[in-house]
Amino acid sequence: MKKETKEKALPSKDKKQNKKLSGKQKIALERIYRLFELAEKQKDEELSKRYLQLAKRIGEKVNVRIPTELKQKYCKKCYSLEVKIIQKEGFVEIKCKKCGYSRKTKTL
Repeated sequence: MKKETKEKALPSKDKKQNKKLSGKQKIALERIYRLFELAEKQKDEELSKRYLQLAKRIGEKVNVRIPTELKQKYCKKCYSLEVKIIQKEGFVEIKCKKCGYSRKTKTL
């Protein structure tokens, strides 16, 4: 009899991306999602910033992109989760409520 292994499905919009990832990259992506969860639940701002910095560093070391749905949740300058997302034609503007930094990204 064959052993069936249950693989945990990664919550990503692009399922083709997950098939191309190696074992280390899949684990890294799971950790990135987990760190974002912890950062959102955390009341202490310094700790949530640390979680986001760790998630970014894990992505850089293992060569995994942080998914766009997670990228839009924080400010890239001050790592604050307090951002305002403004949808316009053809792009999305993400503006930080703390430092005022804003960036624009294309909509998919």
